[in-house]
Amino acid sequence: LRLVVVQGHHPSLLGLDWFRPLGILIAGVQQLYREEVASVDREFPAVFDGALGNYTGPPVSFDLNPAVAPICLKPRRVPFALKPKIDEELDWLIEQGILEPVSHTKWETPIVTPLKPNGEVRICADYKCTINKALQQQAYPVLVVSHLLAATAEAQTIVTHWGAFKVKRLQFGVNVAPGIFKGIMEGLLRRIPGIIPYFDDVLIAGESEGALAERLRCFLIATDHKPLLGLLAPDKQTPQILSPRMLRWTVFMSAYSYELQHRPGKAMGHANALSSLPLADQGIDPSPAHHIMLLEDLPSPLLRASDVASHAAKDRTLSRVLNWVWRGWPSGQLAKQFRPFFIRQHELSVHKGCLLWGNRVVIPSKLRQQVLEALHSGHPGIVRMKAMARSYVWWPGMDRTIEELVRTCQPCQETRPAPAQAPVHPWESARAPWSRLHIDFAGPFQGQTFLIVVDSYSKWLEVVPVSTMTTAVVIRALRQLFAMHGLADKVVSDNGTQFTSAEFQQFLANNGIRQVTSAPFHPSTNGHAERMVRTTTESAKETGSRDWLRSCCSNTSHLIP
Repeated sequence: LRLVVVQGHHPSLLGLDWFRPLGILIAGVQQLYREEVASVDREFPAVFDGALGNYTGPPVSFDLNPAVAPICLKPRRVPFALKPKIDEELDWLIEQGILEPVSHTKWETPIVTPLKPNGEVRICADYKCTINKALQQQAYPVLVVSHLLAATAEAQTIVTHWGAFKVKRLQFGVNVAPGIFKGIMEGLLRRIPGIIPYFDDVLIAGESEGALAERLRCFLIATDHKPLLGLLAPDKQTPQILSPRMLRWTVFMSAYSYELQHRPGKAMGHANALSSLPLADQGIDPSPAHHIMLLEDLPSPLLRASDVASHAAKDRTLSRVLNWVWRGWPSGQLAKQFRPFFIRQHELSVHKGCLLWGNRVVIPSKLRQQVLEALHSGHPGIVRMKAMARSYVWWPGMDRTIEELVRTCQPCQETRPAPAQAPVHPWESARAPWSRLHIDFAGPFQGQTFLIVVDSYSKWLEVVPVSTMTTAVVIRALRQLFAMHGLADKVVSDNGTQFTSAEFQQFLANNGIRQVTSAPFHPSTNGHAERMVRTTTESAKETGSRDWLRSCCSNTSHLIP
């Protein structure tokens, strides 16, 4: 053994490699193991109560050789010292239903009574001198699932000083019993990994005690409700939208290792009977006075679960969806109206005849208008109404229906605030004088109307008095201005008919001028002309005479029709 010496005055340390040569055992690990086993005993007292178990599978039968004649032997003498213990053991076997007194039979086997290590008597039969001679051996013993034959029952009959007894359990001493028992154990334990049945023992292997304990907790759940195979599958993620009841079951089942298996309802009569068993209601109902007052103050009648269930059963779409939720979804292609439900099939459930998506009630088509009116009773906006609806109800296209309802509600549209104005986008700067013109009409002022023309580059203003606001007058005025200053590249105007007529469009196209019109109900797009109209009218009002107008129109006075 290796010994390391270091300097200093410190306690000595003993390594693990010294424990075995010195005979030192780590009692802590053994104590932890015993405590783990003890905790399992306390958690499952019915399994570890020491009582005799009972196999509930199909009965077994022996394949007897018909050429062998039945053998009937006399009972052997019982030692006087062991007679009280044998009598006590026979009483216990009869009480447990293992032995049953019978009259004379064709097969009778004497018993042997070996002592157990604790001094008790074990009652066995000496079958090697009786039925073992008639049993046909098989290379691989298998379980026979036929009914228990009368001849087989007689073959296991034992004879004692009390008389003959029919053995109702597979008895020690039958030469085919180990193979039959091993086949049954392998059938019961084959789904659990790391489990090896060896005759009447079960070997359990695991890489750690925790893995061993988790492995042994695996069990099988049989259900007649196919959607549970997806909702409670141990190897799948929990759906995002799930009813509170199913969510609680999912969290509860996550603590166990289990396997789900679908079984038709006709094969689960015992479970269906227990689920329908009525229980006595011992609760005390509170005084309904305050509930009655609340009901009297309601503005509209309540939508009851019974109403939703009755309308859902009559609805052409929901009635079929309810049937599929109970009995399983079809594998073929579904119609368009069923697709929103099919993609949510693992999140749908039924409660009191109502179809639920998570914790939201699926409303039948005939009740949707009533639900919409209740949700919009306080005239909430689109966002708020959607939030309320998504907390309680759902149907395909619900969001779109809510948007249409709010947009067509007259009180909502009358009181809603004006939409936010778009940010102002300024015109790009003109490249040269007289390249972009802004035109509009001003007036009438002092019985006169004016055509306002503004150069975007130099802000040069041209005021042309006109008698009428027609396309011909506008073309005549612009033609004279183009003759004085040259052709423009672009003309900006509003959507007046004199500016949008085909004649005006043709005039601009013939001169290679591009027109830009302002947005409807948004005059600020033509802001240059609008501002000059305001400036012109304000200046004319301040002077209070036609002299200012004559000075503005001195260059274009000859254009006045």
